[in-house]
Amino acid sequence: MNDITARSEQYRGFTISVTPQKDNDDLWDFTYRLQRDGESAAQAITRSRTLGGYAAPETACTAGLEVARTEVDNLLRP
Repeated sequence: MNDITARSEQYRGFTISVTPQKDNDDLWDFTYRLQRDGESAAQAITRSRTLGGYAAPETACTAGLEVARTEVDNLLRP
């Protein structure tokens, strides 16, 4: 699959972008980026996940969105 693109969504005042990445043993992992609405790209948070390993890029994107949402929830925790 050569046409791998990032998935993005708005969540609680952040833009989450997840990009699947090919990892070892033909499995997929992801990188995600969190950018608070109204802040510059230089202030965005970028994380990479290379421990899991998913069979398909779509599954890696779904997992990445879940992890990123959890991080946003933790950032906004009072």
